Amino acid sequence: QSTPQLFSKSALESDGARLFTHAVFEEFQEEYKCSTNTLTSRGFSESNNMELNTVKDALRNRNFIVQYNPGTLESSCTCKLFERRGVPCRHILWIYLGNGLEKIPESSIAKRWTKDALRDIKSNHKGCVGVGDVDIIDKKQIEMTKLWSEVHETMGVLIGREKEHVEDICKLIKEFREKLLPSVPPMTKHQELEELLGCATNNEITILPPKISKNKGSGKRMLSNKAKAVACASKPKRMCNNCKQMAHHDKRNCPNPFVERPPQNVDDEEEEEEERKRKKKRKMKMMS
Repeated sequence: QSTPQLFSKSALESDGARLFTHAVFEEFQEEYKCSTNTLTSRGFSESNNMELNTVKDALRNRNFIVQYNPGTLESSCTCKLFERRGVPCRHILWIYLGNGLEKIPESSIAKRWTKDALRDIKSNHKGCVGVGDVDIIDKKQIEMTKLWSEVHETMGVLIGREKEHVEDICKLIKEFREKLLPSVPPMTKHQELEELLGCATNNEITILPPKISKNKGSGKRMLSNKAKAVACASKPKRMCNNCKQMAHHDKRNCPNPFVERPPQNVDDEEEEEEERKRKKKRKMKMMS
């Protein structure tokens, strides 16, 4: 990686450019600029080999307390930027500049933001395993970790090389795979599941299905058309006002909604008309 453009000739800033990635260094450089322009001292005291510095931040108009150990070079600030982002804050950098430090102490470096973060991590076929975790995995996994590390380094070397080099590597990998596959028996689904989980499956079943509980409304089944017809036949018939027949339906669900009714007699119509008039007269008398 190329060296980013520096704000000053300070050795502390140069050390940050050497350690951090470009994206993180931009944030570090912004904190460094503020440490040289916007901070002033508001107090100093010592307690248990620790220096307590009160720093005034003009941009935030607040005071921050920085604890600094000259022996171990450990420091902490009440703004908690390093704990939140992994980048030393402007207040800590101001203390470092005041004490003439030319390199950032290890206590103020978050390994995950450095350029060398990936060099101490080995990849395997199941994920990433740290160097300190190698003693808890088996020898086969260690060898697989070394193999993946070699593959990653080889891919890094191939970047920017000629096309023929890449084709040669692909050819070698295919030849080795064809040579290796006949001697390796295919894995069953049970073995693939154990390989994925990383442990042997347990054949003893200890979790059983729950007991069936009969709640209100449960246990009913839907009746078939035949059962519905039998249940309907057992009911007494009634007169349908539409088709004028004794049946198991009424006018609302009559299967013959359009039934031709016989014409009524003229005398019947006159009697119905007179009956309506009499009802109307009785109603008028009651209202008066």
